[in-house]
Amino acid sequence: MVYTGGDNGNGGGNGGSMSCTIGGQTVECRNEFGWLGSDGCYYGKDNGGFLPANQWLKTCIDPATDETTEWGIVTLFQPPAALSALTQRAVDSLEIPTPAIAANPKFTATQFVHVPVWWWVDPGSWQTQTASASAGGLTITARAVPQQIRWDPGDGSASRVCGPGIPWKPSADMNAASPDCGHTYTNSSGAGTFTVRAAATWAISWSGGGFSGTEPAVTTATTADVTVKEQRGVISG
Repeated sequence: MVYTGGDNGNGGGNGGSMSCTIGGQTVECRNEFGWLGSDGCYYGKDNGGFLPANQWLKTCIDPATDETTEWGIVTLFQPPAALSALTQRAVDSLEIPTPAIAANPKFTATQFVHVPVWWWVDPGSWQTQTASASAGGLTITARAVPQQIRWDPGDGSASRVCGPGIPWKPSADMNAASPDCGHTYTNSSGAGTFTVRAAATWAISWSGGGFSGTEPAVTTATTADVTVKEQRGVISG
């Protein structure tokens, strides 16, 4: 089932009617009876809002006569098939940020071999993101929750999976490694730079209308170039 239309103004859509493509034919995703199910019947809610979340009004219509052939209250354990259109709209509305990364020493500063680097993500880009879509008296809310971040130091060594990291503080020992996430370079970047890549993984879920579900995880990434040099010894005499 493919969603091919917009909302008809019931909850902040983009205008127009909602339609779904099933087997190459275009039909209504929803009408005055509710949302289209995979069985060709429509499932809706009572105007008074008295039905429990998982109970729906089922209405089947004869396409030849447009007459109601079946009506009743049923319990659904999965949402009506066409409700996936609204779910997808909510998921597509999520604005998932790329990780705003920081380091000590800073990415813009020259870094040195054998000196631990601390990595972390700005807390503002490591928060649950939400978005909602409404139609037909129903609202679906999608959520993106940050799960982990994979750091690739860019020097050919193995990547590291961490949480958001712990920001470095001036009170910390400059030679101490991060207790959460970081890296110690053992080779210089020569005449060039190493590209650090941070990829955040977000768990996607949705809920509404008495239902809930999950979608495939989403990854957002950002990079930073760093210059790493050998430390020069000081000869006194």
